[in-house]
Amino acid sequence: MSESFNAEVQLSANHTAIRVADLTKALGFYSDLLGLPVTRVRGPVDNPDSVWLPGLQIVVDPNVTAGSNLDHAALGIMNIEEACKRLDDAGYKAATPLTEVQPDDQGGRHLKMAFYHDPEGNKVEVLCYLD
Repeated sequence: MSESFNAEVQLSANHTAIRVADLTKALGFYSDLLGLPVTRVRGPVDNPDSVWLPGLQIVVDPNVTAGSNLDHAALGIMNIEEACKRLDDAGYKAATPLTEVQPDDQGGRHLKMAFYHDPEGNKVEVLCYLD
């Protein structure tokens, strides 16, 4: 692509998502030891499926194996429609097409998001918080 493009980065949306088999141990490391505060929890209080901390999403996956822990990298891009169009036009098919997500009762935020795979097959979320 010869046409220049600059993503308008929304730093507060950037995060990396990892899969863990043991949420208690993961929270002990990231929250208790490193001091990252829990900012959001999704799922039942006694058995959540995802927990967010600054810059990190922990996804519970009892079948995860060492070396396959990366779930996705998320990039906050304010001009998300243009970014997605450029990916689409370049032949990248969205794994999850651009969609708007409304806040939920578990602390979610109003956002637009899409998932793609990079040339190496890594899952990448592009998102823009709307609130």
